[in-house]
Amino acid sequence: MLTKDLLQYKIQKGQIYPQFVNPADNQLLAIAEQLITVFEASPDTPRATLLESSKQIIDSTPGAPIVKRGLEKLLLDRTEFDTAPNEELIAFRHKLFTETSRLLSEKQFQDYADYQREVSRIMADESSTEETELSAKLYADLPSCQPVLTFNTLSAERLLHRYNAAQVQGLLLHCNTLMLKLADSMTAELRQLFKYLRFNQLLSTIRKEGELYEITVDGPLNLFYKTKRYGMNLANFFVAVLHQPKWELAAEIQFRNKQRYLLSLDESCGIKPVSQQFLAYIPEDIQLFQTMLQNKTNDWQIRPGSQFLPLTGDFYCFPDYQLVHKSGVETAIELFHPWHQGHLIARLNTLAEHPDVSLILGVSKELEKNPLIAEALETSTYFAQFGFTFRDVPTMRSLLPILNSLV
Repeated sequence: MLTKDLLQYKIQKGQIYPQFVNPADNQLLAIAEQLITVFEASPDTPRATLLESSKQIIDSTPGAPIVKRGLEKLLLDRTEFDTAPNEELIAFRHKLFTETSRLLSEKQFQDYADYQREVSRIMADESSTEETELSAKLYADLPSCQPVLTFNTLSAERLLHRYNAAQVQGLLLHCNTLMLKLADSMTAELRQLFKYLRFNQLLSTIRKEGELYEITVDGPLNLFYKTKRYGMNLANFFVAVLHQPKWELAAEIQFRNKQRYLLSLDESCGIKPVSQQFLAYIPEDIQLFQTMLQNKTNDWQIRPGSQFLPLTGDFYCFPDYQLVHKSGVETAIELFHPWHQGHLIARLNTLAEHPDVSLILGVSKELEKNPLIAEALETSTYFAQFGFTFRDVPTMRSLLPILNSLV
């Protein structure tokens, strides 16, 4: 992900235009290849050494430095450093601080150099380390000294496409709303896109208009709860959009409560998919939920949501889970997390008018702290029959009575 200082964009007449690079540019491809080679050789290398090597490439090659620093940032995101606490160094520092405190209380020193020599001598005796190495050892676990564990490499061309995608992602972190239009193909890729939407716990309204699905997603600037995490989820969702054959995106971008700009993109922008399609991927929370259900009953089978549930008019719901009873009875579960306040009230109002929809509502207990939500849940006859609350994940204790009432 690119930080705001690494984003390149132009603003004209209320529109914001990301400045993409040409993935076929030979000069950029050569620079990307050099950077990738440095990172591929980085395992066991300290972070500072890696950054110095990449800086030499950035400083010695032609082209805009901001682009090359952006490529470096994306490669760093694919690099794993050893950040585990070093117990030996922690014990060493504890010993050092203890000795310095003792020396200051027991002896008088003429100057700081005399004091420093005495501390170094004692610690060198304790650790069998040369005095000249003590300073390096004392700070050996600082971030600049952390060694590289692994690097997830990629091709130079894919890195440039990843850079263009990251330009859009960086803007979406400052998004009020996002409108997405997709063809009604109901392919595996489209169903997977809606799974990404639910798995990232994004707020959305789904509407079918003619041959298109129109998805309106709330942006992080519209929320008052964990907006940073939500913004990252929205940015990550964009990489799933790139797998769709035809798409249109319109987002309202706003930096620090200033003027709002419109970001408009479609598949003609030329960004190739930068991630794999995990069509068979089942998230950990789904696996946990499946295990809990199987431990309690063999009558119900649960799977990730994969089908649309029609609601009032042209609106649809894409639930988190779908359940099937051995008798053939089917139902679905839609979860509402702490940032789903407005959407929860809208869903309660819809279901109050159409109670025949087979949809179970799971509501985070955090939402109950809001008096408006608490009152809406208390007065909803639908929620009293088909709703439950949860903390981190739903529990069978809350869910099973509702499931049993359906058969």
